[in-house]
Amino acid sequence: MTTQLPGLDNSSRRWRRTGLAAAVVGALALSACSSDPGTPSTNPGTGGAGASEVDTLIIANPVKVDTLDPQVASVNESIWLDQNLYSGLVQADPEGKKIVPDLATDWEVSSDALTYTFHLRDAKFSDGSPVLASDVKFSIDRAKAYDGGWGFLITAVKEVSAPDAKTVVVKLSKPHAPLLADLAMYAYSVLPEKLVKAQGDKFFTKPVGSGPFAVSTYAPTSEIDLVRNDNYYGTAPKIKNVKIKIITNDNARVLALQSGDVDVIENPPGNLTKQIEANPKLQVDLFPSTRVDFIQMNTKDKHFSDVRVRQAVQAAADLKQINKLAYSDTGTPATSFMPYKMLYWNDQLPEPTVDLAKAKQLMADAGFPNGFSTNLVTVSGDAAGQAQAVSLKDSLAKIGIDVKIESYELVTAYDKERNGEYGLGERYWTNDIIDPDEVVTFGVVVDAGSNSFNTSWSDPTATKLAKDARSEPDVAKREEMYRQIQKIVYDQVPYLPINYPPFRYASGKWVKGFKASPLGNYNDSLLTLTVDKH
Repeated sequence: MTTQLPGLDNSSRRWRRTGLAAAVVGALALSACSSDPGTPSTNPGTGGAGASEVDTLIIANPVKVDTLDPQVASVNESIWLDQNLYSGLVQADPEGKKIVPDLATDWEVSSDALTYTFHLRDAKFSDGSPVLASDVKFSIDRAKAYDGGWGFLITAVKEVSAPDAKTVVVKLSKPHAPLLADLAMYAYSVLPEKLVKAQGDKFFTKPVGSGPFAVSTYAPTSEIDLVRNDNYYGTAPKIKNVKIKIITNDNARVLALQSGDVDVIENPPGNLTKQIEANPKLQVDLFPSTRVDFIQMNTKDKHFSDVRVRQAVQAAADLKQINKLAYSDTGTPATSFMPYKMLYWNDQLPEPTVDLAKAKQLMADAGFPNGFSTNLVTVSGDAAGQAQAVSLKDSLAKIGIDVKIESYELVTAYDKERNGEYGLGERYWTNDIIDPDEVVTFGVVVDAGSNSFNTSWSDPTATKLAKDARSEPDVAKREEMYRQIQKIVYDQVPYLPINYPPFRYASGKWVKGFKASPLGNYNDSLLTLTVDKH
């Protein structure tokens, strides 16, 4: 019996914007109907019918922007900002469920699944210059080669070529099930080759992209201002400007919303949501997410190198209490390290329950009957994170682990975790693509660029499964591989999944249509939302 990638017959197959409505590659739906985001605006640059009463949307984010270079960005707020500036070959749909066209209107896949041929639409960068196939090749090659970046996701890509101005050919060394999902990732956004080469790093202080907005002013620690890109190929946004203000303090963001100084705030603290909702002019939205909050354990640490100590932490942690104290019961206590109910999520993992007797026995078996002291690295200004830390500290004290909570600004905290300067560390993950390949490679394959979420943990069985799953054409077999990986991580606990929280935003009711996708990006909603006078 011949095995083939789902959705592919034994000849080349093409997905067109008009033609096949959907097909599947590696269990990813690929749709390209006439109403996709690639449909050109009927009134470019005007915002169309029902234009916004107020031409500017003001968003308050809790974290400073680290960079506008998509291959370098690691902070979610920077990533989600980038997705308003740049386009890719393909993109995830607004629901984060399937792959749809972006700069590519259609593509062909060879019968052996080793060659993908993409055909580009007529599109322009914000400076009016055309988007060329050579720009796509340059951008993919650049991101793939970047040391410490996301090239590990597309190691199967052997060559990218641009045989003409509107055609991109991607050749693989072996079948790669998540290729389309990978190419939809922000890191593979398309940049103008000539400008990047001419300007170097300076380019990213006022970048030129082909997305719906362009940067007008850039002050990464305080405010980034965007202006509508009237050269955008798609539907013109109804608002002309977007201001991203950086307000790191949770309470200060809430006050800014209550006073009307901002329109939308990210991540209002759970303990203030009732206060916000009590104001008839404001609302709190909880959007389904792919976020997983977890505790990293440094397996090079003399304590957490022992799996029994890590299992003791798992047995002592009170996830229900954390959900109540840190998330106001809006999240779901976590089991798998993969996001809640995503593709191939393992629903058979039992929810950890508090078992102090088991935890104490594991500590004794590991040679620490009297416990030990360790640090817990957290992000300052994060109310939920601090509540999580206090709860965990209390739980671990019951089995003799004395936890010192150390709070740092986000980038500093991540640097300390990356450098191994921690015993325990708070961290969270959100998917950037709709396939599990990203989170599994990032969290399991120790030499893939992330050091297994900075834990230095490695398991040969899990590593082999992760690598094999990337080229497995059989959907059922691929699902079983990912289920096995999740069970291995659950048992060995290199990191402890804590919670599946929603994406939490608060906004004025004068904002109509703001929405974050399960991947966290909100760029699709900025195309159609409006802001009323207030």
